[in-house]
Amino acid sequence: MLFGGAQSCANADLLDRLKAPAASDAGRGSTPGTGTGPQPLPPRKPPAEGDDAEDGGNAEPLESDTGEPLGPGDPPTAAGPGERDSGREGPPDPAGGGGNAAPTAPPPPPVVCTPIIEGLSTVLVNGTPRLFNVQLPFDRSRMALMFLWHGFLEIPTTFAGEVVYDPPAGRWRAFNPNAFPMPLMIVTPFDTKMLPPAGLDWDIVSGAADLPYFDAMMQCIREQFSIDEDRIYSFGFSAGAVFSNLLAAIRPHVFAATISESGTWFNDQAQWADVLVPIIQWQWPPFNRADGGNVLLTHGGPNDFSVVISLESANEKALPFLYNSGRTVTECEHNFGHTRAPDLTEAMYYEWMWAHWRGGPPIGGLPPSFPVWPDRIIGSTFCTFHPAP
Repeated sequence: MLFGGAQSCANADLLDRLKAPAASDAGRGSTPGTGTGPQPLPPRKPPAEGDDAEDGGNAEPLESDTGEPLGPGDPPTAAGPGERDSGREGPPDPAGGGGNAAPTAPPPPPVVCTPIIEGLSTVLVNGTPRLFNVQLPFDRSRMALMFLWHGFLEIPTTFAGEVVYDPPAGRWRAFNPNAFPMPLMIVTPFDTKMLPPAGLDWDIVSGAADLPYFDAMMQCIREQFSIDEDRIYSFGFSAGAVFSNLLAAIRPHVFAATISESGTWFNDQAQWADVLVPIIQWQWPPFNRADGGNVLLTHGGPNDFSVVISLESANEKALPFLYNSGRTVTECEHNFGHTRAPDLTEAMYYEWMWAHWRGGPPIGGLPPSFPVWPDRIIGSTFCTFHPAP
């Protein structure tokens, strides 16, 4: 896949479709990882052949009132055979306008909030329902907020339930909203199954299709809960990391810090060259160096490759780009390939997040618990601190 969680056959299938896009969508399922990462998930059943198929081309051509074939700019009319439209009056306008036009329904409100509950919730964005999953702490009087953006083809709730590795238990699990230094609300958005060149689950091209959705979630959350505006975080893996990085470029003053695992920054043209099938026209805003920003960046070594892009190469290019863009970066490298960092524990993530708040100073070095080369390596992982200039 371009960025995401499926491997082997699913990767090859998507690569073929990227080179010669087909009309049908791929099945959804599987989760990232090699080595100790999450195990593959069952694929979703693809639509049956012929679903939503259109007429095979046997329809009669439309004709005008005179019986002549309609041209591309000629609208059909309701006149009977041999009748002419000229001079006929239509039914009275119910709105009192006297013309033939039916009353126009008002557009839907941009955002309609519904009650946000533990589990699945819905927000209407320009009339379209969008789902998101919510984990709430016991104490909801005032909460920090973290968004989790999944990789391509991943099931959002499965991603949220297997996002961080628990070494003592030997398994992947969810973040605990009660283990952060303050109560933490965790929101896992749902994608719209975008395919290239429009996007990759998420609108990673320009963000225009998913930005109203993010803004709507923020509006509804703020209306219904007390959120610490200085402690809003974004965590993304693969395609989800790409969208999270784009979101931070568009909304640089929302987040205290962002976590990008095997992602890219396409407002850096040097990283465009890492995409082997360049069918997407990237439309990212440039970074403003004055905005600053704090990034935890992880990548998986030479095998961190996802069908058409080397995330290892992209992350190596991202380091000087982020430095020149005024970002403070904590870089953690492992050798498990295209998966989430298995040696970073929940306690490490929370320690790093808690050290950052919006408007606060950048950290001066690695948190004490982080693995450091060569003295304190955890598994295969070591981290490096890259301060902003």
